Amino acid sequence: TEPVPGKGVVATVEGRRVAVGNLPLLADEGIAEDRGAADEVARLAGLGRTPMAIALDGEVIGVVAVADRLRTDASEMIVRLHARGVKKVVMLTGDDERVARAVAGEVGVDEVRAQLLPEDKLDAVRALQAEGHTVAMVGDGVNDAPALATADIGVAMGAAGTGVAIETADIALMKDDLLKLPEAVGLARRTVRVMHQNIAIAVLTVAALLAGVFAGGVTMAIGMLVHEASVLLVILNAMRLLRRRDESRPTSASAPPIAEERGTRPRVTA
Repeated sequence: TEPVPGKGVVATVEGRRVAVGNLPLLADEGIAEDRGAADEVARLAGLGRTPMAIALDGEVIGVVAVADRLRTDASEMIVRLHARGVKKVVMLTGDDERVARAVAGEVGVDEVRAQLLPEDKLDAVRALQAEGHTVAMVGDGVNDAPALATADIGVAMGAAGTGVAIETADIALMKDDLLKLPEAVGLARRTVRVMHQNIAIAVLTVAALLAGVFAGGVTMAIGMLVHEASVLLVILNAMRLLRRRDESRPTSASAPPIAEERGTRPRVTA
């Protein structure tokens, strides 16, 4: 069996060459265009399904289609990402354009880039970075690995992800729960906010002590007391991050309940 990234798979079964994938895969195999198969692929794609042509020993013998079941927490994930300051969510997928747009319309993705090979996803990430965006790439497969490595932040959905994706990413979300992504974004933002607060506390304390020393009103004992009090304040402020916020409630009235089914996962780029 030989996987062809972004196109399909080929294998030799009992001495016969079998290819299953999209039409570009058949072209790579040197198989002449089959008008009937192409029309059926277009028809199935128009229905929001992912069609795959099947060839045996260089001849197209059929077309099959699969349909992803959208995870019902996908749309809520998008809502929460926007609520946490993510400006744009982009879907990067190897699926047909019509299939991708149908999925994106259901979950509320801002932009769709379809029929992408692994190198195309990499180029898309670089293009977004060139526009001045800080890019977080979320993926779970071998096809996502180059983009995960190039993005400012690579996030692998660990429970469903391949070893390559997990090794390449900066962050692995080990629970197969899409809502963990906005939760991670929220935690990161709170961490940065607390860090800035602690820096401000430390700088202001030192400045106040120096001013007091030059004014002659701060003794050694007072200085030590104020300094230790500021250290304690910084520690207590940082400990606020240990308090887990309740993120289980939907942020939109229309958001459906969370389900555990697995399906198409948008590639999130922020």
